[in-house]
Amino acid sequence: MTVPVGRDEAPGGGAAALAATHAWFEVNSGWAPPDPETLADWAAEGACRAPDECWVARHGTCRHGLASWQVVLDALAVLDAGDAPGGRRRPFP
Repeated sequence: MTVPVGRDEAPGGGAAALAATHAWFEVNSGWAPPDPETLADWAAEGACRAPDECWVARHGTCRHGLASWQVVLDALAVLDAGDAPGGRRRPFP
């Protein structure tokens, strides 16, 4: 299984957006992932927030190059499950 990446991303999205998002986490404090109920509410609207609060496609990338929370949490779930190719944990981009 591959690590999911944004499908509706701005230029440079996908793995680049995940890498940019993790870099953003390192220099911005006070963020926390949304709870499952909030993610479900956003999904019902067909959209999601990025960590910088941009409103984006559910599996998208904001205009600043950050992946949506759904993409970030999906990627982390795959890594936590050890579903990288060959059953090995894969380092993040």
